[in-house]
Amino acid sequence: MKKNLIFLVFIVAFGTSASADALKNSLTHIMHTKKSPSLVDLGNINLNAKPIKKRKRSPKAVIAVVNGHKIIKKDADSYISLRTRGQIKDFDLLPKKQRIRLVKELSVPLLAADIAQKELTPLEKQTALTRMLVQKEAQKITIKDEEAKRIYEQMTQQKLPNHATQKVPPFEQVKERLKAQMIEKRVMAQLMKDVKIEVIE
Repeated sequence: MKKNLIFLVFIVAFGTSASADALKNSLTHIMHTKKSPSLVDLGNINLNAKPIKKRKRSPKAVIAVVNGHKIIKKDADSYISLRTRGQIKDFDLLPKKQRIRLVKELSVPLLAADIAQKELTPLEKQTALTRMLVQKEAQKITIKDEEAKRIYEQMTQQKLPNHATQKVPPFEQVKERLKAQMIEKRVMAQLMKDVKIEVIE
């Protein structure tokens, strides 16, 4: 049931058109799509700031409680290490204001999950889980520039109808978004491998 639903979501989300205009529209859309920013900005974090207190707590220690959800130090340490690219690995070494900012960012998925449980339909929950699975699998795949360039050239070298007026954007402008689409298609192929589909008339 789960794989069938994933298949349906992919068919709707990544269905392709054979027309040349559709291909050009797709490339143009890729060029103008922007990534969404993070919800809480830790970009200005002061890596040299002095903490208010120096204390050594257990990785299992609870460092905050948000609407009944416990956040443990181990998770906060991992997160701050990721956000600072390993320059800070201990949550307790952050000054109080920065600890609060970090807890706010860690709280977002917890609060979102609470809202999702109350407000999302079963299908919407399944769709959200599908997207998470796709993102996780996508992180395992790398597309080289040369490979993306071959796909781009195949798309742009197809016969274009005489009435086509849109200009195809250059490869460098659409390269990263094209790679993302290629990764999504690979994830789909992996998920559909060995799946048994029975269509009932």
